[in-house]
Amino acid sequence: MSCPNCGKPTDKESRFCGFCGSPLTPPQAAEAAEPATSDAAPADTAQEAPTEAITSAPVTASTPATPTAPTTPTAPAASAPVPDAPAASAAPVAPQNQPTQQFQTAPAAPQEQPTQQFPTAAPAAPAPQQTATNPTVAALTKPESIATMGAGLGIGLAAALVLALLGSIAFFFAGDNLEGTLSDIPGMSSVSNMLTDSGGDYNTPNILQIVITVLVMGISGSLNMTTGASGFSDYSDNGTHLCLPVGLPGIALMLGAAFGIYMLARKHAVHFKWTGVIGSGIVGLLSGLVIVVLAAALPLSAGGSYGPFSASVSLSGASFRTFFMAFVLAGLGALAGYALAQYAPDSGNVFTAGWRWAHRVRGFVRTFVEAVAMYGALFLVLGLIALIAVAASAGNVLAGVLLIPLLLPALPFILHSMASLGGISAAFSGSGSGITFTLFKLTGHFQYAWALWLCFVLFVVATLYIALRASARNMYDQYYAKWENTWKAPVAMMAFWLVVEFAFTSFAAYYDSYKVSLTVPLWYCFVAGIWMFAVEALALSFGPTVITSLPGLWRMFVGGTVQQTPQNVVDYVKACDPQFGMPKAVRTATAVPTVQMQQTMAQPASTQPAPTQSAPTQTVAPTAPVAPAASAPQPIAAPASPAPAPVAPAAPAVEQKPLSPKAKKTIMIGGIVAIAIIALGIIYGVLSSTVFSAKSVAESYVSALAGGDYDKASSIADPQIGKDQRKLLSNSVAKVDSATISNPHVDSVKTSNGTTTVAVSYTLDGTTINETLSLNKSGTRFLIFPNWQITTPLVKSVNVTVPDCAEALTVNKVAVTAKNAEKNGNVWRLRLYPGMYSIAAKSTDYISGESTTFRTGKQNESTVEVTVKATSKLESDLEGALNAKLDKCAESTKASPASCPFGYNIYDDDEYRNFAWSISKYPEINDIDLENGSFTTKSGKAKLTYEWQIGDEWKPSDTSDTFHANGSFAIKDGKVTITFDDDGYYY
Repeated sequence: MSCPNCGKPTDKESRFCGFCGSPLTPPQAAEAAEPATSDAAPADTAQEAPTEAITSAPVTASTPATPTAPTTPTAPAASAPVPDAPAASAAPVAPQNQPTQQFQTAPAAPQEQPTQQFPTAAPAAPAPQQTATNPTVAALTKPESIATMGAGLGIGLAAALVLALLGSIAFFFAGDNLEGTLSDIPGMSSVSNMLTDSGGDYNTPNILQIVITVLVMGISGSLNMTTGASGFSDYSDNGTHLCLPVGLPGIALMLGAAFGIYMLARKHAVHFKWTGVIGSGIVGLLSGLVIVVLAAALPLSAGGSYGPFSASVSLSGASFRTFFMAFVLAGLGALAGYALAQYAPDSGNVFTAGWRWAHRVRGFVRTFVEAVAMYGALFLVLGLIALIAVAASAGNVLAGVLLIPLLLPALPFILHSMASLGGISAAFSGSGSGITFTLFKLTGHFQYAWALWLCFVLFVVATLYIALRASARNMYDQYYAKWENTWKAPVAMMAFWLVVEFAFTSFAAYYDSYKVSLTVPLWYCFVAGIWMFAVEALALSFGPTVITSLPGLWRMFVGGTVQQTPQNVVDYVKACDPQFGMPKAVRTATAVPTVQMQQTMAQPASTQPAPTQSAPTQTVAPTAPVAPAASAPQPIAAPASPAPAPVAPAAPAVEQKPLSPKAKKTIMIGGIVAIAIIALGIIYGVLSSTVFSAKSVAESYVSALAGGDYDKASSIADPQIGKDQRKLLSNSVAKVDSATISNPHVDSVKTSNGTTTVAVSYTLDGTTINETLSLNKSGTRFLIFPNWQITTPLVKSVNVTVPDCAEALTVNKVAVTAKNAEKNGNVWRLRLYPGMYSIAAKSTDYISGESTTFRTGKQNESTVEVTVKATSKLESDLEGALNAKLDKCAESTKASPASCPFGYNIYDDDEYRNFAWSISKYPEINDIDLENGSFTTKSGKAKLTYEWQIGDEWKPSDTSDTFHANGSFAIKDGKVTITFDDDGYYY
């Protein structure tokens, strides 16, 4: 059927035209309604009810003229709202071509008006069912209301799951590097292979468990950890809890619920009060139950067993906090959807509806909404920049990007607190300690404190801009430009930050009686309130002067003025809520039972139109600013309890093609799905055969080796050795000319029994060497692509024979010690990538190493022997150490000093006394063996004086001893020490 007024196509079920708002009442219904209308007040009386006076020029799209000075508001005499004649069964009629509502000051108390007496018609037949049924329950159980709640529930949960899936990629990315991290501990890189090969078993979380866990974390639910072990030590722990702030999955749950609710509540005209309020609670309740059930059914679990030993860990999100946070987030989103569907119905989706509503509200609400939006946009950008910068400095930008779903919006809020003279508090309840980091405390102790001060400057600039926009708004909507209203926005901001501190910035972990938490301090809400009061104070004091003195900047602030609310939107809202826009006194007077109202209504007397508001004397009359929907009451021809509201409000004036919504939706969804399937198929095929193929992984590996990027090669294929032994697998070893391989090439790829073999070749020192790499699939990357892992890295071993006197080696000018090798006696086993290496003992004051060039080959094991030479300093210091050792021996008062190369044999100790040794000739060093750390000498001579007994008399005597002082030496910490050999003694 078509609209009789505008001719546009409409649905059969619609009672109002979705384009012009005209009623689509069938002729039979119109004829049946005529007798009731004739008995009531004349229709002309209802149509001539007084409306608000238009105080400005006709509304145009032009920018308001630049004001010269603010003016004081003049309160006009307000007309009292006059009730209109109710229609027995017709829905509210949206007036056509009505002027839009304009600014005016708050109306005065309504004047006493004669009321109209509406006779009641006796019902044709009793209807006890209608009197006994609660209207709210009836509205909630309508199919349209149930469908609306279902849309909010389904879209909210689906959006949250999608964001949780994106956040799960960060866990998969971390899992890719887990084995490399464990390999820093010697032997840990092969734990899984050891368990599997020896009959052990282990299990890891699946994708659904990870997604649900990320979902619970994203809505700020509580994760409870349960651990246990048996066999070696029976152990269990159920006292560990983890809570993270609301992340993007929680925001998606809220926005998705709002989107679904708005989409159908607007279509079916579901009233916000009380159907929308109760429906929001139902959506929140069901969302909480669904998420808790999913968390209980799919906990994040892992474990392993080996013979009689086993261990397990489980992380479950089934908790009251999880239910409560899901209830709150989904409920608030649904409540916003219902509210916007009634108060901003002239939009195609909830996002544009929120945008239009935010530009139509007045007073402190507009100031608060504008401040939150501008601060949020500023610190969202700064937070993303900071996250990517930190990730880039750590060398892993991708990890920073993948953490965005979990760190937003917590990171912008924390940065906002730090940059606005707030802080971030870290508490440790178990140790009774805590610390609060502020902008001043970090200055001088934090490397990037200057970046926080830059954020503070940007915050101050944004605050001044918000204040000037509020000032420009007050110059048009002067009723709220009063000092007694300046407390409202600060209180709203304080309440907002209390919620933010609890839900959006709180990190907490509990273990037994210990608690570790990180959050914005509670006192920051007062700081935020002070900043908001500064905005209001600047807007009322210096703001008007700045705006009028700088007319060139007017266009920067004119966006702060309130936009007009279309009259058909106002009429629609009043049809849904007859008391909308009325002053408090009028709402109280009209909030009486319907029967009493019908008995006390009198015929309205003639009314006088309200006087228009005079234009400010010091400003040029603007053309854009208009009144919002929440201004003075404007009676309309609508019943006190409106009949079913129109399917779509009369507000939308967007031209549409003559195509039914169902067909349009089907075509759109089908086209999007088809394009998405084709595009995803092409992308998946290309990426699977290129970026995520086994050949691509092998090419990246050998290319990294050829380019000298050994660190990248180690990240692609775990070298499977300890951290200390990886020193020669770093980029510094490849900086020497001709050290790396060249001309890397992947020759073939073969797959057999689940193992893929890749044949590669490269050139080294003019020789082509062929190698084979084995690759296995180990999980997935980005959920859908295979994750190929190289199980046979190209790591070569070289056994270097090192003299005992050498404390270190140099390999391509990189110093290595025994700590960086696997040492067995004087043989050091070094691990290297294929290449050319120059190996030598590290030269010191005592030795000089001779370089040996070594080239890895196809074989994995090679042997190299390094040679050293003694320096003149070693010879002189060795002779000095030898002479000092001999002098120490000469101090002995025994006939044969212990561990010394000389001595005198006696037969009866009682017949000799007073032995005294002296070195008459020091031996010269004949040979130094650096490989074995030994030396030989020429002969030396020692003299002995003593007394011997002849009868009762002691007589002096002397003798001499020729000896060789052979022995061994050691060099430690730059000093030479010697030890004499026993076989070097000569008596």
